[in-house]
Amino acid sequence: MKIMFSVLMGTLLFSSCKENETVTKVDWIYVTGGKFEQGKNQFIISPKGDTIKGFTSPNRLVELNGFYISKYEITVKQFKEFCESTGRKMPEPPLENAYGKRVYYKWEDEKPMLATWDEANDFAEWAGGRLPTEAEWEYAAKGGKKSKGYQYSGSNNPVEIGWVGENSDSTFHKVGLLKPNELGIYDMTGNVGEWVSDWYNPTKDNLVSEINPKGPPDGEYKISKGLSWFYNTQDENGKPLKYGIHMPEVRYQSPRDTRNDGFGFRIAKDR
Repeated sequence: MKIMFSVLMGTLLFSSCKENETVTKVDWIYVTGGKFEQGKNQFIISPKGDTIKGFTSPNRLVELNGFYISKYEITVKQFKEFCESTGRKMPEPPLENAYGKRVYYKWEDEKPMLATWDEANDFAEWAGGRLPTEAEWEYAAKGGKKSKGYQYSGSNNPVEIGWVGENSDSTFHKVGLLKPNELGIYDMTGNVGEWVSDWYNPTKDNLVSEINPKGPPDGEYKISKGLSWFYNTQDENGKPLKYGIHMPEVRYQSPRDTRNDGFGFRIAKDR
């Protein structure tokens, strides 16, 4: 009887562990903490030479603790594993692209998951992490303590490190195909914009702590960073824009239920 009880308990414990086991593999990059100037560049110049104001993170000196961030954007394959593990239905892909053209996307395992903010947040929690803050994302995109001062994430020439208007063939691509930045992180410039945890509410940015800032307490929209394949990065002479819309400083605000071919995500964790 005692032996049967032990076997039964062992089976139950094993089943419980299997149920709660995170089955997806996330490649993590550790980002050593430090101070950096967030929102260093407070203006954006479009390929036509227009200056757009109010599209950047607040300019301030920020201090961050060390954290981990995923090496790649979270893929469709990883999100499928999340859905299978939690009994969720895999969402339908978008029917139209950013140009409003009907494309009838089909999910491809190695491409970024086109998720809403809530789906991204739920995945992050399931995987034992969270969405990065805007400050963490920007610091990691700039190379953290290994930064070489590039305008974009890993280069002054965005086509080397990101799928953008000039090289994307009007769509997003599999993760990790181009050059990484100084920390070994891929696709933080272009491909798809990436949701972060922060609310977009510029009127309350000045209320946020400058040590490990988490953004305003509320807002109507959520922030994404990195922008997507949709936007050009060169001037009319084919030269990279020094202050282009793909800079890590740039923020984009959208409703949290947005799903299109310009929005994906990566995740972070403290340890």
